[in-house]
Amino acid sequence: MSWCSKCKAEYIDGVTRCGDCDVELIDEKSETEEDIVNKPVDWALLKNFSESETYVIETLLKEEGIPVLKRRRGVGGYLKVSAGMSIFGVDLYVPSEELNRAKELLEKK
Repeated sequence: MSWCSKCKAEYIDGVTRCGDCDVELIDEKSETEEDIVNKPVDWALLKNFSESETYVIETLLKEEGIPVLKRRRGVGGYLKVSAGMSIFGVDLYVPSEELNRAKELLEKK
């Protein structure tokens, strides 16, 4: 079987180009960038940080290639908008497969 790397169409043996996309077919169906971006992520709570720590920790993790999801507790989002800060802090989440590495990075800093 051959596959189009662009539209994921499956072709019978002997066909070498996608009829819709006009790209060369591949033998194995592999993950594309779009597949990776759209893949569901199992987020794990790293820790609750103060507003002032959040930017520094988020920057450190992103520099190491670890995606970060920020969530504010309770009315924390409203307080951030109305008062410019929240006493509840910010929960930072990372993909569960990156949790241990993220914790190790924080211990080093």
